[in-house]
Amino acid sequence: MKKLLLVLLVLDIGSFLFVGCLPVTPSEGEGEGEGEGEVEVAIAFDKEYTNASGVTFVPCEDDVTVTFPTPIATDYIVYLAVKLDNGDYADDVAMTPNADRTVWTYSGYEMPCCDIDECEPFCIVALVKHPCCPGEEVALRVVSADCTAPALDLFVKFTDCDDPCAEDDPCVEEFAGVSMEWSSRTSDICETEDCCDDTCSGVNGWSLVIDPDECEGPCDTVTGTGCPLEGVLGCECLAYADTGEVCYSIEFSIEDNVGNAVSDTWQVCLDTDEVIWFGWYYDGPFPFDGEWYQIYGDCTSMPPNPK
Repeated sequence: MKKLLLVLLVLDIGSFLFVGCLPVTPSEGEGEGEGEGEVEVAIAFDKEYTNASGVTFVPCEDDVTVTFPTPIATDYIVYLAVKLDNGDYADDVAMTPNADRTVWTYSGYEMPCCDIDECEPFCIVALVKHPCCPGEEVALRVVSADCTAPALDLFVKFTDCDDPCAEDDPCVEEFAGVSMEWSSRTSDICETEDCCDDTCSGVNGWSLVIDPDECEGPCDTVTGTGCPLEGVLGCECLAYADTGEVCYSIEFSIEDNVGNAVSDTWQVCLDTDEVIWFGWYYDGPFPFDGEWYQIYGDCTSMPPNPK
């Protein structure tokens, strides 16, 4: 009988030690109706994007949140990590809890873009650790890293607004200046190719903000989604100078579905009757002949920036 009591005592103590390694704090009423309406631990990325095929893409660096249905017990820490093919974990970082320890965050988590192929899937896991325990994997998500901004060719053309073939319209005020046309399509006699693409998550939005002003706002803002990039800015913003020269700014941006972007600020400079400069900076006169000018060239050869 004494031996039996001793064995039961040892088992009882062992059960308390095991409970001491559980990562969650029991809530009121816990144990009633277990398995009904349970909420899973959720891993969420700030800029994640899931395409029509169900593939989730995340940027190379992003804010990550792990949400628990019940608070994580004091002294336990939630870690974010990459799960390797052999079952080991890498790039693990400690997360920061909110006041009630149900929501844990990490800002600027760097995806392992150098260790995996872009657009290929890998596993992100949430681990709960205590100094006396090896840790427990409580959630897993399969995502694909998208670390590269969209690729594009972009051509721009300026046309004088004075059309000698058009009939005068007394209701329309004449505009002494130029219109601006842009396109990501490259055309020749045989075919038309659109060089606008993002290999992983796909192209999202693009915009041109013409002559932004802190007080009055821009003269115009042109936006679009997806490819191709095409549009025309009419005869309303890029006016010739009354005397000398006048320059306008154009802020351009295109991004993919997880926020990787190409952005630039261009200058367009005109004298009293023609465009004399278009590019990233002003460095003296540059004559234009009304033909297409290539400002980006990821698919076709890029001419040197005129100076």
